[in-house]
Amino acid sequence: MKTIQYHFLLLLIAVQLVNAYSAKAQVNNSKIQNQNIKRFIRIWGLVKYKSEKSIVGEFDADKEFLSLIDSVKDADEEQFDRINLKLIGQVNLSTVSSTHSYQKNNIKYLLKNIDYSWIKKSRYSATLKQRLTALLNQVNLSEKHHYIPTIWYENNLPNEASYNDYGFNEEKMNLLTLAKVWNAIEYLFPYKYMTDKNWGQTLVEMVPIFRNIKDRTSYEKGLLMLAAAINDTHGGELMDHLKMTSTIFNVRYYPPFDYIVEAKGIIIEKFLNDSLAKNSALKAGDIITAIDGIKIGQWIKERAALLPASNDAVKYRELSTSNNNRGDTFAFSNLKGQTLRLQVLRNKAHLNVALKMLDRFDKKSVKLIVDDLMQKREKEKTIKGMENISDDITLFRAGNFFDSDLPNYNDLEQLSAELKSKKAIIFDMRKYPQSPGLFGYFLPLLLGKAPFAFARYYAVDLKNPGAFIHLEGIENYMRVEKDGVKTIGELYTGKMVILTDENTQSMGEWFTMMLRQFNANTTIIGSQTAGADGDVKRLTLPGNYRFSFTGNGIFYPDGRETQRIGIIPDIYFKVSAKDLINTEDAHLQRALKFIKEGK
Repeated sequence: MKTIQYHFLLLLIAVQLVNAYSAKAQVNNSKIQNQNIKRFIRIWGLVKYKSEKSIVGEFDADKEFLSLIDSVKDADEEQFDRINLKLIGQVNLSTVSSTHSYQKNNIKYLLKNIDYSWIKKSRYSATLKQRLTALLNQVNLSEKHHYIPTIWYENNLPNEASYNDYGFNEEKMNLLTLAKVWNAIEYLFPYKYMTDKNWGQTLVEMVPIFRNIKDRTSYEKGLLMLAAAINDTHGGELMDHLKMTSTIFNVRYYPPFDYIVEAKGIIIEKFLNDSLAKNSALKAGDIITAIDGIKIGQWIKERAALLPASNDAVKYRELSTSNNNRGDTFAFSNLKGQTLRLQVLRNKAHLNVALKMLDRFDKKSVKLIVDDLMQKREKEKTIKGMENISDDITLFRAGNFFDSDLPNYNDLEQLSAELKSKKAIIFDMRKYPQSPGLFGYFLPLLLGKAPFAFARYYAVDLKNPGAFIHLEGIENYMRVEKDGVKTIGELYTGKMVILTDENTQSMGEWFTMMLRQFNANTTIIGSQTAGADGDVKRLTLPGNYRFSFTGNGIFYPDGRETQRIGIIPDIYFKVSAKDLINTEDAHLQRALKFIKEGK
């Protein structure tokens, strides 16, 4: 009997060893496959954006990827080289430059993204390395590209299939999505060098994630992870197209109040109605400093992880309900239950308060939320785009001034005289500009400012994707008539005040840069802006999704970056909890105080 038990024990140990060995072998095999996939994605992208056959539209990038990816996964080194040499094909040496002779520190080119060290560091054969090196030095002499817009300000990347009926359950199609996004950022995103994490490392981390996608929810979450990884507020456009937001973020419950998120806590702005306010132990102006025992800094960090943003100011914006027309309340996502235990700061007192959230599955709660959103939208319609807020101050609200509000040409002389008679003009850039023509043409015309280059503007260099070229013509910065813009009278020298905050984004930042350099009497009052200046580019992905990112590089004339940093104000101002309770628009009041007192 003991002999039988002994042999059984040996058998059991042997089985466990075999299973352990098999599991280890599977892990090792998976690592090798992931490594091959990562290397293939890099090479495929180089062919897509640099090869002559791709430039002229004779390379179906998607088809080639889908046909080769399964073979690549399990290829040994010899097989891997053979597959990729065939993919690359012959390089036309007559269109190859050995150096791409760009001079360092020459403002004509932005070269900070270019890094092909991965070719030298790889285990590729000498022949494959030689072919890759020739390919990276390929010069596009056609001034066109099958996969890149010819006109620098066009938004959509051309010739990218949408695969409308895709079911999100095919590994090779999910990897194609990753390859498309990763290489678009590698070659067409001017600020790749500014991401928190090395972009090559992001690819390493994303390969296993995209291999494990099985449904729409995990697919959308993967896209969000990529969008968050580029640290670009323009990447947030993706949020408008997602269908599984509620599932990904788990946003069943909704607070009975509007709120603003800041580093110090969640500030309660106002309750959705008077009844909710009366029945709550909380008050407007309270600052939530902890939720269910978790300090607010950690709470916010966890809930902002998947929100694409250039900086923390935008993450706080996306977590807040201010200017939120979608009804998102991401600061209260992933709750375990309907009732929360809050720690609250009220004036200087620390309180412990229970908060019962509204339930989106409850019809009465949904009606309260919808009614509040509709009231905000109706109120927004009543706000004027331009008004005289006193006899000597005119206010322009960028987000409420539309093309239909533009003046008639016959009225320009009179309007110019009226504006120049003002002691000060305030430009509220806290919402996205609705009339580019107002800022790019009419205001300079009316205020006597001829077109000028107020930034360094870089667009992708079609000759060498990955590099960006400086756009020098004045018409790239402001609207210029064929016979030249004839400004009306002398330059306005009165006070100009620009209001900015985290909602000042892209075109809002662009025109803020312009206005700031209008005259020597201009002051920006506000806080960190969205840090995403430059025309947005959109890449179509399987499932008919759009992946957005900043497509052109915007810098100050002296070379300072605006991406992620935003437009730095002259006077820092952020609305306080006290201001939220007592003042209709504290930011505007601060501007009026500055105009009156000069400080």
